[in-house]
This record gives sequence, structure tokens and C-alpha cells, in this order.
Amino acid sequence: MKLSHKLLVILVGFTCVSLSLSLALARWSFEQGFNEFIQNQERERLMSLSRVLITQYRSNNNSWDNIQIESVAPTGMPHRRPGMRPRPGGFPPPRHQIEDVSAGPPTLLINASGDVVSGQASYEDENERNEVSVKLEFNGQIIGRLISYPPKTPDSDVARAFSEQQLQAIILIGLLSLIASLILALGVTPRMLSPFKAILQSVKGLTAHQYKTTLPENRPDEFGELMRHINTLGNTLEAHKNTKSQWLADISHELRTPLTILSGEIELIKAGIRPLDQKQLASFDQEVSRLSLLVEDLYQLSLSDIGGLSYHFSSVDLSQVILQQSESLAHIFDTKGLTFTFTCPPNITINADHQRLKQLMLNLLVNACEYTDAPGTVELVVSDQPSFIVIIVQDSAPSIAKENAAALFEPLFREDASRRRRTQGAGLGLSISKQIIEAHGGKISASVSSLGGVKITAELPKYFTTDNN
Repeated sequence: MKLSHKLLVILVGFTCVSLSLSLALARWSFEQGFNEFIQNQERERLMSLSRVLITQYRSNNNSWDNIQIESVAPTGMPHRRPGMRPRPGGFPPPRHQIEDVSAGPPTLLINASGDVVSGQASYEDENERNEVSVKLEFNGQIIGRLISYPPKTPDSDVARAFSEQQLQAIILIGLLSLIASLILALGVTPRMLSPFKAILQSVKGLTAHQYKTTLPENRPDEFGELMRHINTLGNTLEAHKNTKSQWLADISHELRTPLTILSGEIELIKAGIRPLDQKQLASFDQEVSRLSLLVEDLYQLSLSDIGGLSYHFSSVDLSQVILQQSESLAHIFDTKGLTFTFTCPPNITINADHQRLKQLMLNLLVNACEYTDAPGTVELVVSDQPSFIVIIVQDSAPSIAKENAAALFEPLFREDASRRRRTQGAGLGLSISKQIIEAHGGKISASVSSLGGVKITAELPKYFTTDNN
């Protein structure tokens, strides 16, 4: 069943239940009110009858002897409209007025002692009747009671007709309300589901690799929040798609260069143009080493991306690691004509992976050496803060544009010829460094150096802990 049909069924079902409860409550309320109306009418009848009986009681020397409810004739107490004069001679009222007072449901006249004086209360439908009583008072004393038993349900044709009319009206109102709610549900359901349909189309587009989504984001409800997230997801997938395409193109370019050189030199040897001597073997070895380095960098980067790099955290003397790596690379800086200086406080201890820290420092220093023109300068400055360590590696020209600083940590990033790879590196060192820094709970950033080149700033927490320790 479609969601629209389910929603329609839910709305109509909820409406039916609500209407049924409302109509049942309305019917119950009507019956209660009508029953109360009958009791009030009966109480008024008993009050009128009580006045006639009290008059008869007084005329009978304050006695209930020989007084019968069925033969009560309220002499001298005619029912008359306001402003109507009493009949001359005090004749009794018309017979229909006496019936208005004495006629009614089964009625008992009980004296002050609780004995039945007159009337009868025997009937078959005891559970279908109420009890209404009125006290009879004379000279401040209770001389008896009138008790009647009117039916709970209408027993006259007029009352029954009125009750049935009310029931029919309630049923008609219920049917009209149900039809109106059905029409409203048919109109509201498509409108409620319109954003869902738009979201469904966008999700279908995402599954078909169409990542550019243009869902409206101005809705203030949960649909609007979902649309914003889907748009963000589409933009992220589009960026990843472009990055993947660029990644494949860059890898192809990086692999093509040494393979082209190897293929060309092999063709020259096969044609007898170039001899296979030690010099040629050294050239082969250089290109193979270049390929091996590229493959190893790609492997390390892929491991870090999928979390495959293993880390073994322990207490590490960072000062000693930096000193060893700086001394091992000093001759490379000298050979290239670069001035290398470093400043590092002694005895800096942090919780880290020793081998990954060595790899981090090697990548940062080699990257600075690779991309600095001679004669130039490379500086390494380490500062010890209360809760973290700051490592700054900066070099002289060439530099980068400020807007491209964050892109330096993307694999195989190239800005232009000024920062293009000139030796055997594949442009993956900073990407791997970023992964190592983040695995240690730190952060790394790039900016323009005051020396005219690039400044790499890395922060490492001293007391980083992980469940993988």
C-alpha cells in the first residue's frame, strides 16, 4: 500500500473514531439531560400535587385518613394563567387541570412515620425508572412525602418523537462530518506528501549518480531539515565524485611518467641505439624506485583513509625524534643549497606512536625541501604549551595562493608550476601527515609563510588517549 493511501486511511480512520466517540458522548449527554428534564418536570408535578394534598390534610383535621391520590380534587386551587380571576363560587377547576396535577407515573403518599397512605408503586420495569420525592410540610413539620417513579426513557409519543428526532439529527451530523473529513483528507494528503515526493525524486537521482539536488530549503519543519541534509549530501557526493575523477587522473599521470621513460629506454636498447650498461641500469633503478615510492605512498594513504594504519601509543620523547630526523636530513638540505635551522625545547614527552611521529616529521621536512628554491631557507620551530605541542615548518619561496592553502593536504594537489613536484615525490606527504595528525587527536593547517613560502602548523595534544592503544 502506498504511503498516500496509508495516510488517507489513517486520517479517515482517526476521523471515524473521533466522530463515533463524539456522537456517542453527545447522545449520552442528550439522554442524561433529557432524563434530568423529565425528573424536573415530575418534581414540579409533585410540588403542585403536594399543595393540593396539604390543603386536603388541613381540611381533614390534620389527618391523612380517607385521602386518596387518585381522587384528589384540588378545590379552590385552580390552575390559571397569570392575571386570570378565580372562578365565581369557588367551583373546582376543570377536569383536565386536575389531571395535570394528579395524573403521572406511579406515585406514593407516605405519612411522617413512613407508612403508605395512598398510591401504588408496583410495576414491572423497576430498573428503567428513577425515584423523585417531595417533602410535605405543614406548620413547619414534615407530615409526609410524595414519591413517584418516572421512567428513564420517554414514555409519551411526543417525547419519543423528540428523542428520535435528536438521534436522527446526530446521525446526520455525523455523516456530514465524515463526508467533510473525507473530502478534506483527499485534499490535504497530496499536499502533505508533496515534499516527500520531491525528496523521493532527489534520492532516486542520488542513486542514479545525479548528485546535483535543488530541493527547497526554506521549509521550517522536519521536511525542510531533511531537504537541507539531502542537498548537503548531494553536494558532498558531487565533491567526492570530482575528487575521485581528479584522483584517478593524477594517479594516471604520476604512473605514466616513469613508465613512459622506462618504455622509451627499453625501446632504444632493443633497437641498439643505447647500450645496456651500468648507467642505463642506474636509470632503470631510478625510475623503478620512483614507481615504488609512488605505490608505497598511495598504499599508506589508502590505509589511513580506511583506518588500516595501526597505531601503538606510548610515552614518546618528541624532542629526541625531531633531533634525529633533523640531523638525518641535514645533508640533503646542504646538497640542495638550503639553510635549515630548527628550535626544539628538550624533554618534550607526549603520548603518541613513535614510528608515526618519525614518519610525520620526515614528511614535513622532505616536503619543505622538495618545494623550496635554492638558495632558500627552511625553519623548524617546536613550542611546548601546557596541554599541546605546536610544530611549525616554514620555508622560503615559492609560495601559494591563500585560497589554496587547505588544498595542500589533498592527494596529488598541484597549484601551478611554482609549486610543482620537481623530484621523486608524488605530492602525498602532506595528505599522509594530515591523517597521522588527526589519528593523534591533533590538527594541521597551511598558510603563507613570512619567509615567502609555505607555513605548516601542526598541533599535537600531550595526553591524547584512544581505545585502540
